[in-house]
Amino acid sequence: MSHWNHRVVKRITEREVYGIHEVFYNDDGSIYAYTEEPVRVQCESIEELREYIQWMLDCLDKEVLVNGEVEFVEKL
Repeated sequence: MSHWNHRVVKRITEREVYGIHEVFYNDDGSIYAYTEEPVRVQCESIEELREYIQWMLDCLDKEVLVNGEVEFVEKL
């Protein structure tokens, strides 16, 4: 069964731009996809919003993924 989390993705064009994306993993931890655009936050309650924002804050402690350098694998 696959899983996902939030990760910071750095895109390099004329400048460096950072965004928070949903990243999708196989059971072995290999990445098979991430969202094209950074996530937008919209929840049905303040409690859900607080939890979602905390997930986003937690991803700031993980390694930044660089667009174009991530080695995607097939979804298993």
